[in-house]
Amino acid sequence: MDEMTILSVNAHHDFNDHAPLSIMTSAEGFTLLLAKTDSATYLVIAQHMGRTVSTVELASVRYADFIIQLIDDHIRQHPGLQCEELDMHIRLKAKDHLTRTPLPNDFMASDD
Repeated sequence: MDEMTILSVNAHHDFNDHAPLSIMTSAEGFTLLLAKTDSATYLVIAQHMGRTVSTVELASVRYADFIIQLIDDHIRQHPGLQCEELDMHIRLKAKDHLTRTPLPNDFMASDD
């Protein structure tokens, strides 16, 4: 599986099926969590004051760490950021990335 694959955005609502790996305090009351799911994928959870704002499920822990850094940078660069704005930013960036994320072995497929 491609390590830079986004598997889902905002699809996880039951957080009982994951094991927390790390918690990062950002700015403006936001917290970013990294968790491993029972299905061996990784979940980035953006929260504001303990309330989940957005989730991104990823194939690799390295890419999940990278996404956490990007979200943290966005929060810090936009003082006064609202939860809805952060969720929209995450969804738009993930949607843009999904169209560019190659499926495993697709780049080797012939053009026939």
